[in-house]
Amino acid sequence: MSKDFIVEKDGKEFVDVVKILPEILPSGKKFLIEKIGLSRVQIYIQRSGLGRDSKKFIINRLIELDDLFFEALGLWQGEGGKNKGLYFGNSCLELILHFLEFTRQKLGIKRDEFKVTMNTPEKFESENFVKNMYSEEMGIPLENFTNVCVDKRISKNYIQLYINGIVLCELMKILHERFKILILKHFNYSVPYLRGVFVAEGSVLLRDWGTISHIDFSSKDLEYIEFLRDLLIRIGVSSGEFQKPGLKFQIYSKRNFEKFKEYKLHFLHPNKCQKFEDGFGNYSRDVKKRSEMILSILSYLINKQGTYNDLSRNLNKGRSTIQSHYIPLMEKEGLVRRCEKRNRAWLFEITENGKEFIKSKSQEKSSFSFILP
Repeated sequence: MSKDFIVEKDGKEFVDVVKILPEILPSGKKFLIEKIGLSRVQIYIQRSGLGRDSKKFIINRLIELDDLFFEALGLWQGEGGKNKGLYFGNSCLELILHFLEFTRQKLGIKRDEFKVTMNTPEKFESENFVKNMYSEEMGIPLENFTNVCVDKRISKNYIQLYINGIVLCELMKILHERFKILILKHFNYSVPYLRGVFVAEGSVLLRDWGTISHIDFSSKDLEYIEFLRDLLIRIGVSSGEFQKPGLKFQIYSKRNFEKFKEYKLHFLHPNKCQKFEDGFGNYSRDVKKRSEMILSILSYLINKQGTYNDLSRNLNKGRSTIQSHYIPLMEKEGLVRRCEKRNRAWLFEITENGKEFIKSKSQEKSSFSFILP
């Protein structure tokens, strides 16, 4: 795809708003751009018929393509409004501040241009106290806040920033669409974009004993889901198939989690970051040969019965690997067998053949050598 709308200056890349915005929108309306000096432009949509021009905005002409730009593009795609203006909402104040920094640095939009709507899970004795607190944190004047709404379905305060103006909404949609292919193609675009998407669309799930079970990405847009999966493959992360119940796909395995940690894909959201780091810190798998792992499983089962989860927790090995590889192999060779269920989970026990295998483990050539690598 052509990068003719990207210019280089002082060793940095910038997108030129004049070059990226179309003259005619899909709706047939005309996009007008008026240059203001060397660094700013005024953008608006021309009136049609007897109507009037859209609201006009003055923004930066050149937008630097750095991590902040791509992180915010991912954040907006996941949590931004796509209809009436520049909208962004989240319950995490750090993400709100991150998006405000994007609009200030990249678009040239000041914080006091935003309106703020807040939803809370319970009514406060002093609504002004809450508004004042967030007004100071965000640097947005108190008069820009609307009434606080109580929503008992939520568990945390939810903040929505907005500037009404269809031209800003169109600008964000055009930026995202024009960079979509380039994000997939260029690694230095892919990583920060995924960082933004993860905090908006992703979640970390832990096992009962504290290790990471898997990572979820969710979206109702199947085409976008495939784009995300391709993007993850681009950085070396594999994922499972899309699951219609829950509208998500999942990521397993320590190797994939190591990539997440290496590229800091979980860093923007403090709670998700802490959850990932705690889970990853507990996810220390022992690297063993196949024969060693089989002996470990048998040694555990010689003392008591166990489920897949019991084996995974006590042997520091992924449950999916034990369930899909080791237990089927050991059942086939008669080393273990299913004995009963605990709730809905199968319990396994060692067989006489399994006990004999343990006794012969020190022999280089045993009757079970076909299992050894």
